[in-house]
Amino acid sequence: MAKKERIVTSEHNEKTQQEIWEDQKFLDTFGEIKRLESDMASTKGDIGAALKRLKDMGWTKKDLEFAKTLEDKDVGQVVADFERKIRIAKLFGHRIGRQMSLLDEDPASQDERAYQAGFAAGRLRKQIANPYQPSTREFERWEDGIRDGNKLVNKELAGAMAEQPD
Repeated sequence: MAKKERIVTSEHNEKTQQEIWEDQKFLDTFGEIKRLESDMASTKGDIGAALKRLKDMGWTKKDLEFAKTLEDKDVGQVVADFERKIRIAKLFGHRIGRQMSLLDEDPASQDERAYQAGFAAGRLRKQIANPYQPSTREFERWEDGIRDGNKLVNKELAGAMAEQPD
């Protein structure tokens, strides 16, 4: 069996090269975690300030959570969630349980839905490909929507930049 080389440290403790390496990795990682926790605290503060700005305009944290679910889920999941909530409302005799028209077929035309989807993608600055087939009317309307959405955001950004003090 090979004998591990032991090194005497200033505390008169004998350590192997592996133990010294592991100790240093622990200290490095400890420092990294402390820095990350500090960054996280700063980020949480920034999030709190952003939430306060929304709250001052009348938005709630629930509104933000709902927006996230709309972005993360497909339309089938969102409709299923609403249907379940309506079912629960019916169980309690709540009037929202009688509002089934909330889930009626979308009255917007396919062209209008394509435009709205593109417009939303533009306003959110999403870097996504047009989901419609090229050389279709829906493809063109989606392109119109993303262009208009980007134009609106650019106009808002230009206005905000003009308001900045020099």
